[in-house]
Amino acid sequence: MSPQTDENKPAVTEKPLLQRLSKTYPKLIWAAISRNLQWKLLALLLAVLLWVGLILQDPSLTRERVFTDVPLTITGSDTLRRNGFIVTQGLEEEAAVVRLKVDVPQQEYNDVVYSNYNPRVDLSRITEAGEQTVKVSTTSTTLYGSVTDVSPGEIPIVVDNYITNYRIPVQVSVIGEYPDGFYGTVPTTDVSIVTVSGPESVVSKIAKIVLEYDVSALAAHAAALQTALTLRYMDIDNNELDDSLLEPTSGGVLLRSIVLEQKLYPIKTLSLNQTALTTGTPKTGYEVKSVTLSPGVVVAAGDETALSVLDTLFLEEAVDVSGRDAPFTAEIRILQPDNIVYLNTKTVTLIVDIGAVQKTQTFENIPISVTGIPDGMIAAAQTPKVSVTLTGPMLSLDTMASSKIKATVSAEGLSAGTFDLPVEITLSHSDADLFTCSVSPQTVSVAVAGK
Repeated sequence: MSPQTDENKPAVTEKPLLQRLSKTYPKLIWAAISRNLQWKLLALLLAVLLWVGLILQDPSLTRERVFTDVPLTITGSDTLRRNGFIVTQGLEEEAAVVRLKVDVPQQEYNDVVYSNYNPRVDLSRITEAGEQTVKVSTTSTTLYGSVTDVSPGEIPIVVDNYITNYRIPVQVSVIGEYPDGFYGTVPTTDVSIVTVSGPESVVSKIAKIVLEYDVSALAAHAAALQTALTLRYMDIDNNELDDSLLEPTSGGVLLRSIVLEQKLYPIKTLSLNQTALTTGTPKTGYEVKSVTLSPGVVVAAGDETALSVLDTLFLEEAVDVSGRDAPFTAEIRILQPDNIVYLNTKTVTLIVDIGAVQKTQTFENIPISVTGIPDGMIAAAQTPKVSVTLTGPMLSLDTMASSKIKATVSAEGLSAGTFDLPVEITLSHSDADLFTCSVSPQTVSVAVAGK
């Protein structure tokens, strides 16, 4: 066999390049990666952190953030008032809020708050009263980003003239009842006139300031009290006015309340001394029948120690009855001791009953006459005389005589026989109706017979 030359040897089949690479390079790459793997992972982490830091430091990269129910800062209020105006509507807490849309740099996104953008309205440029709008302003910075939208952008408001009333009186209104057994002195205040500034629509209606003082809440013990009371503004019809925009002052000092002072004292019921209530002598023939005090007792308040030893009060003077001949009344002051601060009445009424002096006198041997004797009959009293006792005014009784007294019995309608008949007395006197009369004996026997 003859040897084969190279040209005659069979050709060796070669693998495609892509196939060789797919088997070779992954192994090479993995070998490169797996060598010192932990250090390479650390390097990768540091690279990522460095990239994030660079991104965050770039102010041109921003994210949108929205703030809702953002309260507005109100500026220029003092300037507005110096200019003679005040906002009465539109800037209430629930109305003065907006919605902010802001482009925030990445690095400040989680830390910003709405106050970084100072949402506000400036009142200093208002120059007239009435309905108008004020623009909402904000502040944008490179640090916190820029405000892209404010909603609403304008706030509707109502402006009124700002005026001052320098002399508004203060009144105390006491309500409720004092604790049982105690009396409160008249409350006094450290301020009696107040200066009030505010919207003309309110200030012009103020007629007075009322301090409502509820005494039912006081403790039941003697004390010197000081109570701070809030101011209530009333119009002429006693309707309470809105005080939210009013500024009360006294002596240039802003008032939040007015101090009321009062003392609380124990009370005691005292009788009135009823001796020597009258002086002088009534007209001749008249006398004082009775003297009545109205009221007969009074309520007093004062120092507890002083009250404990006091049971009776006296009148300042007695009532003069000289020459009086009829009942009358008189007002007399009560003598008030120095340690008594209160009496429920300063005077009492004296009811003086003056009447005629009464006298009793007996008239003896008044003859009896028989009246009304039937025709054809005769009659005779078996007791011919009686005694008559009269009681009446002394002056009238002194003018009475036996001759003015007539005693009779009536035999009218009687038949023959003996009868006990009542004695009747007739007085011939102008004051006969003022007398009371009794007769002895009250009955007499009368004999009736035919002629």
